[in-house]
Amino acid sequence: MMYVYGKACIWTLACLVLLLASTFPAGIGDGLTLVSVEPSTSYAEANTTFSINITVSNVYDLAGWEFKLHYQSAFLNGTSVLEGPFLKQGGKTFFYVVNFTDNYNATHGLVWATCALLGAVPGVNGSGTLATITFKAKQPGMSMLSLTDTLLSNSKANAIPHTSMNGKAYILIHDVSVKGVSPSKTVVGQGLALNVNVIIRNEGNYTETLNVTAYAGTITVETLTVTVVNGSSTTITFKWNTVGFAKGNYTISAYAWPVPGETDTVDNTFIDGWVIVAMPGDINADSMVDILDCVKVALAFGAKPSDPNWDPNADINNDNIIDIFDLFVIALHFGETDP
Repeated sequence: MMYVYGKACIWTLACLVLLLASTFPAGIGDGLTLVSVEPSTSYAEANTTFSINITVSNVYDLAGWEFKLHYQSAFLNGTSVLEGPFLKQGGKTFFYVVNFTDNYNATHGLVWATCALLGAVPGVNGSGTLATITFKAKQPGMSMLSLTDTLLSNSKANAIPHTSMNGKAYILIHDVSVKGVSPSKTVVGQGLALNVNVIIRNEGNYTETLNVTAYAGTITVETLTVTVVNGSSTTITFKWNTVGFAKGNYTISAYAWPVPGETDTVDNTFIDGWVIVAMPGDINADSMVDILDCVKVALAFGAKPSDPNWDPNADINNDNIIDIFDLFVIALHFGETDP
C-alpha cells in the first residue's frame, strides 16, 4: 500500500510540473531573459553611419524597460535613438529619451532611454527590439557599447530578473602610405638604368590593390600596381631607364594613388634621395671620364650587392656585378668631358 501511495504522489507531482510549465512560458524564473546589444560586434568605416539594436530575448509580461548605453566619444558620435517595435505589440507606449549626449564625461557618451505600456494592459512576451541607436564613426579604433542600469518591469510593476550583454564597434579605414624611397645609385650614366625601391604600407583594415608611381623630378619613371595586405608593408622596385633624360640632378619621389574611401592622403607622397644623370662612365660625376673612375671600378671589381666592397655607382650597366663590362663602358668614353 505504501508503494502504491508513493507512486500516486509522484504522478501527482509530475502532473503539477507539467501544468505549471504550460501555464508560464519558458524563461520565467530560469534566468534566461537577456537584454543585449545586437549585433554584438559592429564594423563601420570612418565618416559613415551605422545602427545597433538594444534587444530583449525570452521575456514574459514585459510592460516597461529602461537602459543606459555608454560609448567612447573619441570614436563615435550618437545621431539618433528610436523606439523599437517590440513593446508596441502590447498597445500604446510612452517612449522617452532621458539623456543623449556625446559629452557625458571626458571620454564617453551616453544614451539613456525608457519606455512603458500605457494603461492596465498585459505585458508582451517573447523576443524583439526595444530601441535602435544610430552612430557616426569618427576615426579608426574600437569602442565598447556598454549597457548599465538595465531595468525590465512586468504589468504588476515588478522587476523582471535578467542579464545584459555588451557590444563593441570597430571603426575601419582605407589608408595607404609611402614609407620610403631608395634609388640604387646616386650617379647613373645617361641612357643607362638604375632601380628605385619604394616601401608601401597599408595602414588601413582592408587588403588594398593600388597604383604607385615613381618620379624623377616631375617626370614619371614608371607606374606599378601592387596588392598590400592590411597592417603590412611591401617593397616594390621600379626600373628607371634614363634614355631621353637630360644630364643633371633629379630628386626621386613616389606617390601611392589613393584607394576608394581613403581620406588621409598626406602620407601618400614620399620624397627622398637624388640621382645625378652624368656621362656614361663618369662614376664620380666630376664631368670627366678618367683614371679616377677606373679606380672606383677596380676597388669594387667582382663585387655583388651583398659584398662589403659593393659600390652601386660602379655597376655601370646595372647587372648586379662589377666586372669587365663596366670597365668597357669607361674605356669607350675615356677622356670625354662635359662642356
